[in-house]
Amino acid sequence: MDVRFKRESIQLPAALSIIIPFGMIAIGEALLFNGNLEGSAAAHALNILLSILIPILLKQNPLIWQAFSLVSLMRVLNLAMPTFHELTLLWMPLIYGPILLVGFLMVRDETKRPLEYVYDLARFFRMSPSATGWKLYYLPFALIVAVVAANIEFIVLSQTITDLRLIPELSPEYLALLMMVMVFFVGLGEEVVFRYILQTRLQAMVGIGASLIITSLTFAFMHSGYTSLIYMAYVFGISMILGLLYDRTKSLALVALIHGMLNFFLFSFLPFGQLLLF
Repeated sequence: MDVRFKRESIQLPAALSIIIPFGMIAIGEALLFNGNLEGSAAAHALNILLSILIPILLKQNPLIWQAFSLVSLMRVLNLAMPTFHELTLLWMPLIYGPILLVGFLMVRDETKRPLEYVYDLARFFRMSPSATGWKLYYLPFALIVAVVAANIEFIVLSQTITDLRLIPELSPEYLALLMMVMVFFVGLGEEVVFRYILQTRLQAMVGIGASLIITSLTFAFMHSGYTSLIYMAYVFGISMILGLLYDRTKSLALVALIHGMLNFFLFSFLPFGQLLLF
């Protein structure tokens, strides 16, 4: 990803590219936390508009604004999604599909041909010793981390939500559907937004430490719909872990798999009383 500005550029008005959209997201999620869905949608829509207009008016680099606007777009799509099916699992591809498309358009290299993107995608799963390759131990490592984190998250969420099942039964068909949605839409979609785009662009501006904190706070805010401060603190912690893993491995596939499988276990086996560790 090409980021054409240096860390020394974080001074007003450049700092506005973090302060304004981050603040608008915080306001929108605070409204959602208090049950004001319309106000939350309006705040996020305004953030998208500001993130388009301000870089043009102030002649700023738009990369950070774009990253935060993608976060708000995710919330707007979520709040605007009509209830067309009682199985909420089927809503998620309609939310994360557009997010993945917009994310791709943000980071695409216009000099590449379509087949070159297929080659780049395959690179994530290559068994190579390189930092960006897919190492053999990533799969068991991801599954272990996902199971442990899912158990902790299940304990936290069970304090406010009595039933976390997203599928009616543990049949092969429902499990396959849930895994596909959670890994290839939710896990991949959120990791593209928060790690691959937001964290990477913030890191080019403010360094790894500040980028991890800002990204993790934003990620925690985006879980305000659960109306649990304890849960948001947990989400902040798991985001820090995923951010560190991504920074060290540069593997989007690894963090997306951990994220997706965490959600898979959380909304399938654990609510049915299986795979409980604690």
